[in-house]
Amino acid sequence: MGLFVGFMAGLLQGMVGFGAGVILMIYLPTIYTVTGSAAITGAISIVLSGFMTFQYRHFIQMKKVLKPTILYMLICTLTIMISSYINAFYLKKALGIFLVILASYYLFLSKEKQEMTKGFAWFCIILSAICDGFFGMGGPLMVIYFMVKTKDQKEYLGCIQMFFLLNCIYNTGLRVYRGILVMDYLPIILLGAGGILLGCFIAKKLLRFIDENKIRKLLYFVIGISGILNIIM
Repeated sequence: MGLFVGFMAGLLQGMVGFGAGVILMIYLPTIYTVTGSAAITGAISIVLSGFMTFQYRHFIQMKKVLKPTILYMLICTLTIMISSYINAFYLKKALGIFLVILASYYLFLSKEKQEMTKGFAWFCIILSAICDGFFGMGGPLMVIYFMVKTKDQKEYLGCIQMFFLLNCIYNTGLRVYRGILVMDYLPIILLGAGGILLGCFIAKKLLRFIDENKIRKLLYFVIGISGILNIIM
């Protein structure tokens, strides 16, 4: 089961640039605690993001990656340190509602790629970092951020995967230090990582048959599903 879940997570991430965390966090909390599941998700994501970063390394614009990374890491540090003490139930529901509204706007109201205000950019980074620290799911809003900040699909995938890689390495190290990520989780991490790599490899083969506009619509659809899952779970 862990291998199959990892495969689906890698397939989704390889197609739209995020979503592995969403898939993993549907399955893992049925076996582990939420904080433990977030730690496992982060560790598995290092493998996935590393693989995809290598694939799209020629399209990465480090200036676009490093600016949000610094703020993201600071917020994640605080969130991870208090994640064991706070009930984030209502935050998760509020995030779900926001993601559904956001996806609906981009799918049905917005007709073209729009500029992002500085305030909304900060909002995306801060809320994503909070959700990453609590749930290991920081992807949806950062997708919006990087879709606006990058010029095409390949640059988007390169930049967002480098961003995720840097933050997954940092967050995993912090979780190890805090005793949240322990050796008992190693078997599921290895199993999930294997499935994710297979899914990511197949996704790259499929990507050439889907145009950028369809991928963009799929991406916003997945964001909406992510929001619904946050509301009902």
